[in-house]
Amino acid sequence: MRAGAKVFSALDGDLEPLLACGWLLSMTQGIAVVAGPSERKPGAGPAAHGFMDPHVLRQDRDEEVLLQAAAAHLRRVAAALPGDGALQLVHGPPVGNFDLLLVGRPPFGRPLSSSPAYWNADAQRFKAVLVAPRETPSCLSRSVTILANGPPREPLSFGIARRLFPALASVRLILDHGSSPEQESEWLRLIDCHCPVQVSTVRRTADPQSAALPDAKDDLLIVERPVGVWAAISFEWRLTGLLERTPGAVLFTL
Repeated sequence: MRAGAKVFSALDGDLEPLLACGWLLSMTQGIAVVAGPSERKPGAGPAAHGFMDPHVLRQDRDEEVLLQAAAAHLRRVAAALPGDGALQLVHGPPVGNFDLLLVGRPPFGRPLSSSPAYWNADAQRFKAVLVAPRETPSCLSRSVTILANGPPREPLSFGIARRLFPALASVRLILDHGSSPEQESEWLRLIDCHCPVQVSTVRRTADPQSAALPDAKDDLLIVERPVGVWAAISFEWRLTGLLERTPGAVLFTL
């Protein structure tokens, strides 16, 4: 990711945590946040995998009312959280490429696929997705949990987080139970965050990553997407459980 990251903050669902999270991102020097309505046409992102949920495209909303509410709240957020970055409200779907897509948290019990902004997100246009925290945060990405299963590999999501949030204070790395000391050492070498790292493991179950989260109280959860086609599909299924168990923000690559 180049310096001067560009973020699109999609206006779906609850505006307060989404816009506040967007403004916090804009406080990092060189980050520009664009907020506006999401793209709603099918044929991109997870929608292109053949798992399109038709109700996503049938959601009716008055975009003008949404934008008016967003503009009013944006002024309140800007007054409360002045920053050095840029935050802009647009009246149409995103144009061009972005380093990050910021989406609102779905209602409890509903999958992230209920968000048109995520379901239509194209990996050619967005490198990663950040799901807003459950509550408006006072800080973001000071303490981080990383979920990483499988063999060591380039931590793409964590690499994005390091560029977006340079002030990391502590990291908790959760690996599969049974990971060898060599695998653990390689993961630590790849992360190389120059801050304290606590390593723990979780026994493989039907959903090993979700099982690890009750003790994870950090403000940002980074999920390194598994490799392989079937692993990618199961990752989409796990997102609901991960979000329900995580009060902080969740970051993963597309």
